[in-house]
Order: sequence, then C-alpha cells, then structure tokens
Amino acid sequence: MKVSRENISIVLFFVFHLIGGLGLSSNYQSVFLYLTPAHLIFSFLILLWANNDFRLSFFKTVAILYFIGFLIEVLGVQTGLLFGQYYYGKVLGYQLFDTPLIIGVNWVILCLSANAVISHFCLKPFPKIILSSLILVLLDVLIEPVAITLDFWHWVAIDIPIQNYFMWFLVALLMNWIVHLNKLTINYKVGFGLFLSQILFFTILSF
Repeated sequence: MKVSRENISIVLFFVFHLIGGLGLSSNYQSVFLYLTPAHLIFSFLILLWANNDFRLSFFKTVAILYFIGFLIEVLGVQTGLLFGQYYYGKVLGYQLFDTPLIIGVNWVILCLSANAVISHFCLKPFPKIILSSLILVLLDVLIEPVAITLDFWHWVAIDIPIQNYFMWFLVALLMNWIVHLNKLTINYKVGFGLFLSQILFFTILSF
C-alpha cells in the first residue's frame, strides 16, 4: 500500500514536535534549543514538499509572506511601536537588525497552516481571513510564555502588552489576505497536522 505525502508529513510533524517538546523539557534542553532553527526549517520544507505545489507563483507568494513577517519584526524590535518593546535572545539563530532571519519562516508556517485549517470549514473569503487570523492570535497566547522561558524573545515590560496580540491579528490579516489574493491552496490535512503538532509542542512546554 502506497503511503501518501500528506500522511508521511503528518507523522513527521507530530514525531518531531513531540521529540522537541520532550527534549526541551529534559536535562538536554540546551542541545534541543540549539536545534530550534533547524526544526523550523524542517517543518517549512516538509510543508512545501507535502503540499506538492511547485509553481513559481506559489513560491513568489511564500517569499512575500516571509519578507512581510521579517520586516514587521525588524520594525517591531527597532521601534517598540508595533508589538510593544521586546528583544530576541540567541536561540533562534542568525540575526539581521537584531531580528532572527528564521522568524519570517515562522510567520509563513503559522499563516499557511492556520489558513489551511480554516479553509476546510469556510470557503468565503472574508470570514476565512478573519478566522485564520484569530486562531493565530490564540496560538500566540499559548506560545508567548514558553518563548520567554526558552529565550526566544523577551518583553521589557513585566506583562505581555495587549497591543502584541492586536498586532499579531493585523499582520495575520495582511498575510491571509495575500494568500487569498494569490489563490494559494494549502493541503488541509498537512496544514491541520502542522497546526495541531505546534499546539502539542507548546502545550507540553507549558507544563
């Protein structure tokens, strides 16, 4: 029996996120932290492979999403006006303008996986864009405490600013609108597997 790309990708997402979550909760945390950028790149490449859309237009749109995510973060770090005042630790790897290059990849992964999940249930553009953006904000609520603990990034204020979540929603709106305009289609099962595996990952680390 032939195993499909989507099924292989879902298994890989869950296995690697489970291993990563358990590893970061163990005495070998420093080793797994070092592998964080590789983990994000791996998830991104598996998503592209399993989605099986290798048109130039698809990759152009992904590149646009990457640069939007990265540039927004650069502006956020440099000015403190968008998300609030925060700075990145060293865990996410090489930085340009005090912003990890990998953070744009993270935005792409989050956007495409959330869009795939909502697209399965809702085909009308406006509610799909809104709902995809909302579940990204909900995921960020889960991500934030873990990210601070693991030195992904840190807030200058004691509490995470409310404007951070508002800005997450606006950035997600822009990205999901671009996905809609360019008619990107993400395999539902692949996107759902990636999104749920991320929830599993950050839930493990929350405890």
